[in-house]
Amino acid sequence: MGSRISPCETAGGNFFEQLPGDHEVHLLSMILHDRDEAKNRALLRRSFEALPSGGAVIISELLVNDEKTGPAPAALMSLNMLIVAEGRNYAPAEYSAWIEEAGVRDIETV
Repeated sequence: MGSRISPCETAGGNFFEQLPGDHEVHLLSMILHDRDEAKNRALLRRSFEALPSGGAVIISELLVNDEKTGPAPAALMSLNMLIVAEGRNYAPAEYSAWIEEAGVRDIETV
């Protein structure tokens, strides 16, 4: 007997106001680079608090290296975000620190 794949559902709304608590995964794709560190920390904390035990947050972003000098596409996008928005591209270590601060220990960067 084959494995059963759960259906994928989306939830509309404003993620600064409310996050769905009845979903197993929150996907934040190209969201965090638009915002400053404080807003990102708050959003991640609320996301993890809304998820059921065993839930996951997937962050899909261009990542800069720890020195914030590259790779070129991520560094250029970061410069653009500094000019037109309140955010920038962040390094994996920054995301990991914010996620750990929210109480999560199982972190993977792919």
